[in-house]
Amino acid sequence: MMTGKCGIISGGERDTLSGIEDCGLIIACDKGYEYARAAGVRPGLLVGDFDSYTGPLPEDIPRLDLPAEKDDTDTMAAVRYAIAQGYGELRIYCALGGRADHLLGNIQALSFCAERGVRASIVGGCCRIDVIKNSVISLEEQNGYFSVISLSDVSTVTIENAKYELSDARLTNSFPVGVSNRWKNGEAWVKVKDGTAAVIRVKE
Repeated sequence: MMTGKCGIISGGERDTLSGIEDCGLIIACDKGYEYARAAGVRPGLLVGDFDSYTGPLPEDIPRLDLPAEKDDTDTMAAVRYAIAQGYGELRIYCALGGRADHLLGNIQALSFCAERGVRASIVGGCCRIDVIKNSVISLEEQNGYFSVISLSDVSTVTIENAKYELSDARLTNSFPVGVSNRWKNGEAWVKVKDGTAAVIRVKE
């Protein structure tokens, strides 16, 4: 059984590391080490080809060196490592903004986790992205909105306690019908079955 939390600091735009202190293992990917050092966070592992971070690296922190030419991104390599170590929840930081292809790749990494029964999210100061497969997620009410976007061909989605509610609705990955929902009163619930979907929360 997979347990414990792992925090992964990616090399996208610098962002909050809120809640990373709850993680049993912290992995800094390439430029993510710069963000960790600036925030006074000490990683337990460094991962990457270090093409975007050119400063000195500490000799007393284990390092997983990757080649510049590879199939996995640095973040994906960290995700694979964390899952192999048995962590049941992954929080990926500094993975928003910057290159759009990296953001989409990071969302695919969340799907990779969901396929393996691992809870994973991209955490930012104004946005949080979760990907769930055949599962339920509760969304604490906040000042903002949330969206549910199918990543599989078809997802059967139920949304409760929201301005726009659904009951076993069929969402596809070719039409954004689940964008810009709001809380009704308190916690909202999203249930996905027969598919995989991204749940995106944005603060105003």
